[in-house]
Order: sequence, then C-alpha cells, then structure tokens
Amino acid sequence: MKCAIFSCLGLGDGLIASVLGRNLKENGHEVVIFHPFLNQVERWFPGISFRPFPPDLTEFDRYFVIYERSPWMQAVLDECLSKFRAQTTVLNPIATPNTDYPFWEEGRFDGNKTFVENLYVFSRDILKLPHASDKSGLVIPSEITPRRFPQRVIIHPTSSRPGKNWSRHKFLRLAEKLKKGGFDPVFTVGPKEQAEWPEGKIFPSLDELFVFVAESGAMIGNDSGIGHLASACGLPTLTLCRNQRTADFWHPYWAQSEVCLPSGWLPNIKGMRWRDEKWQWGLSVRRVYSTFLSLANRSTSERVDSVCGKKTS
Repeated sequence: MKCAIFSCLGLGDGLIASVLGRNLKENGHEVVIFHPFLNQVERWFPGISFRPFPPDLTEFDRYFVIYERSPWMQAVLDECLSKFRAQTTVLNPIATPNTDYPFWEEGRFDGNKTFVENLYVFSRDILKLPHASDKSGLVIPSEITPRRFPQRVIIHPTSSRPGKNWSRHKFLRLAEKLKKGGFDPVFTVGPKEQAEWPEGKIFPSLDELFVFVAESGAMIGNDSGIGHLASACGLPTLTLCRNQRTADFWHPYWAQSEVCLPSGWLPNIKGMRWRDEKWQWGLSVRRVYSTFLSLANRSTSERVDSVCGKKTS
C-alpha cells in the first residue's frame, strides 16, 4: 500500500510525523511524507520519501492528514474528505485531555501523553501494525560522529511565535554561565532571525544544521523544532516552556530531556493569565543553568555506564 502523510509545517512536526512514517514502512508500506523542506535531508530518513507541496493525491492508497488550520492543509483536507473519505484518517495534535475537538475520534489522542507516544499508540492500537514503535525515522549517516563535540551546547533562542520565547537578555546571561562552566555555547538561528540575534550561527543548508546538531553535546531552547531534532540525534535536551500542558504534549521525546517551567506563584486565572503571557519573569537564569547541569551530569553518567557495559541508555 502506498501511504501519504501530510505533516504540519514546522521542523518538529515533520520529525514527529516520521514516527508514523517509520511504522508504516516497517510494516511493508511505501511512505511519502509531504513537508515543505525535509526533502533536503531525506538521506537522514532511510526508506521514507519527503516531498514538498502540492501533492498528486491520485497515486496513493491511504491518506493521513495531521491537522492544522493553514491554507495548504485545508486544501488537502477538503480534497481528501471529498474524494477519498474512506481512505483518509485525520489526526488532530492538540494538548488537551478533552475529546470534543475536531477529528478526535480518528486518532483518539490523549493530551496527557506526548505527540510521539500518541502516534505510537495510534499505530499499535488503531492501525493494528504488528511492528509499531515510538522510534523516530531519523538515522544519523555513518560518516557523522554523534556528539563528537560533547562540550558544545546548542542554544536555540527563537521559535514559531514570540510568546514562546524566553527573554533575550536571559539567554545571553545563560551563555556566559555556560562558558564559565567549561561549555561551548553556540546560538543557532534562521536567516530571518539574524537581525535580532547577530550572535546566532546560520547554516547554508538544512543538512549542515543536522550535522552540526548531531555532533554537538546538548541543546537548550524554547519549545521549537530544533529540540526535537536534537533529541532524535540522541542529545540531552532542556526545553523552556510556558505551561505544563504544552510541555507534557510537545517536549522532546527520544533522548534524555528536562523541561523548565515558570514559577507557580505567577497567576494564570481568567483575566490574569500572567503565567502564559509573562512567563519569562518566572523562569530565572540560575534555575535553567542548574537544571541543565543536572541533565548534563546524568547524561554523562549514563554514557560512561554504557561504555562499561553496565547500562544501555
């Protein structure tokens, strides 16, 4: 069977969609994931094809639409539902324990589990795939040495929305503390973000970003796609997030990770949602740094145990 997966637009969305792609591939199906730019790094996803939009729907037997409200997704959704409804499953990734949102019954996502876990459960329990797993479809190419520079810490200070970003001055202070602690912090940003972050490293290609991440030692950042990439490459990842519900559903899944949330004293009641809107105030540089040190030390210990044959992390 030839299956089309329509991913949401972000980097993290595409990486997570590869869980479903891998499960379908491992169970004998041909898989194409539609995503705006991951075709540039297709060599990292053996057996899975990525294509940019628009699709030719007539060549597929089954359609999986990961729902979002973008114009291109609405066009795909309308065509799939009108022409291929019996062959179409719509998965709505929403961080809520409620079940009253559109298309819930098709994927039965549980907002108390991560997006990755939900795709695994969907593959196992609804699609009934005998060889389902929660693994990413990403495989680091053999010529690349994972975590070659263990002291290098990627800091990704941006995300898809400004409201998800920790304060610039706090990120800069965190970088100074990391340097004093013997780490090599490197800010990474996209070309459109360089004006705000002149310190940020920009990569000529997406493949070079993937290599840089895979060879680094750890990652710190807002809720964004690079966190999922780092986790898929085996890096310990610290995510700065504004609320627990978002953290529970969207935090990086595949490697060791921690989430830093704002202090509980910030009110988040109707008419005073400071924890969501002013969450940066409630998350100190000291707490982020100490959480990162604990994560880094734990990760180092597990790598040593693994080398000694005591533990597989």
